[in-house]
Amino acid sequence: MRKNIPYNAVSNDYVELLNVFVNKIQENERDNIISIFLTGSFARGEAIEGSDLDVWCIFNTINNETLSKIGLIIQNLPIKYNDLEINSQCLTIEEFNSGYFSKFLAYPIIHFEGILLFGNDIAITPVKNEMVIKIYKEFFAEVLMSIRHYISVSEPTEKLSHKKIKTWVLKPLMFALRLERYTNTNYYPLTCNDLEKAYNNPLISIEYYLNKEKWDNDIFNDSIKTLYFLHSEVENLLKNG
Repeated sequence: MRKNIPYNAVSNDYVELLNVFVNKIQENERDNIISIFLTGSFARGEAIEGSDLDVWCIFNTINNETLSKIGLIIQNLPIKYNDLEINSQCLTIEEFNSGYFSKFLAYPIIHFEGILLFGNDIAITPVKNEMVIKIYKEFFAEVLMSIRHYISVSEPTEKLSHKKIKTWVLKPLMFALRLERYTNTNYYPLTCNDLEKAYNNPLISIEYYLNKEKWDNDIFNDSIKTLYFLHSEVENLLKNG
């Protein structure tokens, strides 16, 4: 994992907030906490106003008291939860290594994107291409099923907002595309702007992720054609990379 938190264009002091959060956990769980790391948009340098801080806390053991302590720490942070939300995820080291939580915690993404805030780098093991291919194809399959759902139920156009599509289709798709690029080029594009440049032929899905106006325009002009086109792109990526 990397060590330095990148710059993000937000108004709140997220670095100071993370420092306070980490220090408080050390004070309260000194003999129990193993690792604390940051993932998500703040780790990639892509956060905007309203983005969450995705922080993972890895413990030796977890019980109700441990979880309540984390909640109390968050309640008493210098920036209020509604102004800058810390999305804290807690696992034991045994759970982290089990593989059962891979839907929430894809190892290659932590390896490439994670920012170590405290303790041990538990994502130091090199990633294998077979693992990465399996994960990104699972992402592609999940996204494909979401698009098929919208088409097969004739989802009303007004419900296909950019926010909704970004959450359930485009965001997981961006993770898959980063991993796909890594296996084919040995380069992991950290931001979506880098990802867009990593493909010789531009992908409409990346453009939709970055450009709300284009999505809104296309979906309201012809929602079925837009979904068909997105479906074809993801289906091709699943089959061929």
